[in-house]
Amino acid sequence: TVSRHFRNIAVNEKETLTYFIYMVDLFQLQVNTLRRYKRHYKLQTRPGLNKAQLAETVSRHFRNIAVNEKETLTYFIYMVKSSKTRMEPKTDSSKHLD
Repeated sequence: TVSRHFRNIAVNEKETLTYFIYMVDLFQLQVNTLRRYKRHYKLQTRPGLNKAQLAETVSRHFRNIAVNEKETLTYFIYMVKSSKTRMEPKTDSSKHLD
């Protein structure tokens, strides 16, 4: 699940800046998923971590990944516009409608 929190920062005496922080609850993932994440990113941990310890390690890594927002959004929009979704009906080019 994703939760949204907001923070207010005083810019000066008259202005306040509000920004939102989105947080992902990785503790809700299954242990196998956490292990795959750990393996994919080659995270170094001691053997035999329980789910809570593994989730904490993965959460710490996830929060610290640098993201180029402009590049990520551009790629996301490109993929949404150029890829078909599973919900779109398949078209058969060999059949013609009369």
